[in-house]
Amino acid sequence: MGRIEKKKLYEEIADIISDNIRSGQLVEEEKLPSIQSLASEYGVGPASIREALNALRVMGLVDIRHGEGTFVKASSPKAFTVEMAIFKKKDIEELLEVRKMIEVGAVKIAAIQHTDEQLKNIQTALLKMKQAISENELGETSDLEFHMAIAEATNNSLLKKLLSDVSDVMKTTMKEIRKIWLYTQAKTIERLYHKHREIYEAIAERDSDKAAKYMIAHLEEVEQVLIAHLNID
Repeated sequence: MGRIEKKKLYEEIADIISDNIRSGQLVEEEKLPSIQSLASEYGVGPASIREALNALRVMGLVDIRHGEGTFVKASSPKAFTVEMAIFKKKDIEELLEVRKMIEVGAVKIAAIQHTDEQLKNIQTALLKMKQAISENELGETSDLEFHMAIAEATNNSLLKKLLSDVSDVMKTTMKEIRKIWLYTQAKTIERLYHKHREIYEAIAERDSDKAAKYMIAHLEEVEQVLIAHLNID
């Protein structure tokens, strides 16, 4: 294999290893070469290999056993958690519909009425999301915090309660969309971060129309990806 020269080396390496797992070249419980060996094979530093393996761990493709090494966990990730399995496809479609109705209106109000402290809370959630990327974590908790902080910035207690009532299932679907995007490699967690940053910047500019436009685009993309990959009725 040739040397990898793109900026995000760990993503390229994770792609290659995940392709080998899915194609059967690497089988379940097979031990991967050491970090040093992989670094030499791909012509990169050990740090890039560690990031790639951590990304594969989050995807559910490998198991990192301290003191033993890294082992292939499955030929495909366990795409949906036990919590997700209790929902039917129609449940998810209805949730996403409710989110669009509530959150598009909420972000328009938040863009106009937010206080400096409330804007800072939205920004803090966004920064936590960015931190999750650097640590190769899914970041669904900070994702939920971001959306709840927007609801708080509307200064409308009923609207906030409406969103809070569906927050548990929101967090579950946020986790699943991030797992799907990691596994397919068609999109990345970083892309999700940038979508949220666009929403934040529109709120900061007090541009309600732009904030609504970005929120609609974000939620519709989430809907398309999640529904397309649901293996439930």
